Amino acid sequence: MVVITYCVEYAQSQKSVCLKCNKVIPNKSLRVGRMERQSEKEKKKFAKFRWYHFKCFEIPEIMTKIPVHLIRGQVDLLDKDKVRLERVIKLGVGASWSQIVEQHKKKAQEDADAAAAEALANGTPLPTPSSKSIDSDDDENDDDGNGQNGGRDFTAQLTGEVDRKQERKNRKVNKLKAKTEGAKVEKKKQQNQKGAAVSASGTKSSSSSSSSNNNKSAGASKGGKEMSAVEKAIAASRADSKKKMEQMQNKFGKK
Repeated sequence: MVVITYCVEYAQSQKSVCLKCNKVIPNKSLRVGRMERQSEKEKKKFAKFRWYHFKCFEIPEIMTKIPVHLIRGQVDLLDKDKVRLERVIKLGVGASWSQIVEQHKKKAQEDADAAAAEALANGTPLPTPSSKSIDSDDDENDDDGNGQNGGRDFTAQLTGEVDRKQERKNRKVNKLKAKTEGAKVEKKKQQNQKGAAVSASGTKSSSSSSSSNNNKSAGASKGGKEMSAVEKAIAASRADSKKKMEQMQNKFGKK
């Protein structure tokens, strides 16, 4: 005898495949499992599982006969996913989240067409398409018109695909941005180092030239400056001694 029960949980890997659409169920996305056990005492880990996307899963009769909070895994769901599960079960046997989405889209399209027809009949501008959808956070009526749990369906985030795509895109953008900024910083650093080297070389050359010019100027000043009074006196004394020596040589040379 095979015991069949159901569980609702978030995928723990990306290895499970939806039994209805044959597509991979993304990691951490909401899924529903059909558990087949040989007896009620058999543990869950030994059961045979058949997985479904939450949007693909059709409510069986057994899930409409038990309280929602008794469904295995329901207590661990986020509040928004508990609301989804309750809405689908409330529609009865064979209902699925995809049907709710399609009904909402159909109703929204009918409302838009009716509004456009009325605008054309009255000669008024066509109404702006509403941005409200079943995925929005704004409160709106349920399909049954009771006004409860409206608008908090988050269909786009149901499988987690949108979030992961956006995360991958953000990571790529951030990585590219960091790489670009790093390249700019490195280029600026190299330019600064090159400029500093050129500046140091110019300063050294200028200093050497200035020192050479100073030395030349000092030499020229030393060679061209006027003689002091002492130097003049010594020069005059030498010239007088030389003159006297020449006179004595001439005098004795004649005798």
